[in-house]
Amino acid sequence: MNLRLFLLLAIVLLGWADLGHAIATSRHTMGNGLRLIVSEQRTVPIVTIDCIVDGGARVDPPALPGLASFVADLLDEGTRQATGSEIARKIDSLGGSLRVGAGQDWIHAGASVLARDFNTGLELVAESFRFPTFPETEIERIRRETLGAITASDENPATIAARTFRGALFGDTPYGHPIIGTPESVRSISRDDLVSFHKRTLQPDKTICAIVGDIAEADVLAQMKTFFGDWRGVATETETPAATPPSARNISVFQPTTQASIVVGQLGIARDNPDYFPLLLMNHVLGGGGFTSRLVERVRTKEGLVYSIYSQLSSTRLPGAFRVGLQTKAASADKAIRIVREELASMHQDGATPEEIAAAKDYLTGSFPLRLDSTGKLSGLLAQIEYFGLGDDYIDTYTRQIREVSVEQVRLVARKYLRPEGLVVITVGPETDLSQQPLPTP
Repeated sequence: MNLRLFLLLAIVLLGWADLGHAIATSRHTMGNGLRLIVSEQRTVPIVTIDCIVDGGARVDPPALPGLASFVADLLDEGTRQATGSEIARKIDSLGGSLRVGAGQDWIHAGASVLARDFNTGLELVAESFRFPTFPETEIERIRRETLGAITASDENPATIAARTFRGALFGDTPYGHPIIGTPESVRSISRDDLVSFHKRTLQPDKTICAIVGDIAEADVLAQMKTFFGDWRGVATETETPAATPPSARNISVFQPTTQASIVVGQLGIARDNPDYFPLLLMNHVLGGGGFTSRLVERVRTKEGLVYSIYSQLSSTRLPGAFRVGLQTKAASADKAIRIVREELASMHQDGATPEEIAAAKDYLTGSFPLRLDSTGKLSGLLAQIEYFGLGDDYIDTYTRQIREVSVEQVRLVARKYLRPEGLVVITVGPETDLSQQPLPTP
């Protein structure tokens, strides 16, 4: 029976399951410090494994941005037991999937397999995490692909705007460089760099595994002991200072395009900040709520300046970014930025209305079960809940925490965190249009 035949059915059936039963979990800490979350889901014969280790781009050496991403890309390209091709054929023969990658805060390895193939799937994840061999031929292939991706991104105005914004906002602090790295760093990373980073970073006491699906908890514990129980080591602590709010900046990057790609933003908060839920509601009202948000209503519907515009609040270990992103005609860039500033200032000054908050609460609580409607979504969420220390009862109390936020709390966090006078504004577009527009007043 092929896993792919079950995916749609799993989403439908889990979506109709009793929510309290669907999210029952147990937590364990192994002798080596690895944290394990297990949730039995008997609806369909699928098991999803998600393992993350604290050590993404945030802990890249300053001279080698992109190292964590490079390591992650090579985890399934050869282990002590199999070559990359053999691993790919093995997981494909099971009808499953094996995933590796890196983000700002962690390196990830995971798999989705039929329940009968759980042992094999877990072994593939464990081998990839623990025993990558970093073959020279695969290193050079990944290097070429990464350099190609960077070159391609240099032709995308939205990517250029996001990358420039990241650098301007975070500077030399851990989130200041692209996760993928730079051409210079990718060219200079050696096999020794990869092996050394893996050895000091991927350690059991920094690892969280969430396993969700049609398997008994006792079987999960037994197999975790088999494949991870003898893993030893203590991760090296890495100092990762948070960024400080930068001064207001207006940066134009000239590109031969007809559109202007714009990012307007500032330093935000860490995911474990107690003001997260009020800020989540504020962001939804401002620009995170799609067609119901203020920015869409003003900039798209009323002014007709954009097709899409959004605001986003990062979920990161250190304070991340709060940003507004949009594209408009180059000649309209100044007007669009001015309106975004006005809306941010209005939210800062007055907060949101009771009607806006009520609608945001309805959406956020109503859409939350969709984050639990498959084993893959649930395992990923459980791993992140553990990583950010959000509490064993986070899923059960999410709706209540949203509902308990008051209009006054939203107003207070808007006053506290929004800084209309300290915005970083990045505009990417044609020089002939942008150079003729006055810089928006900080």
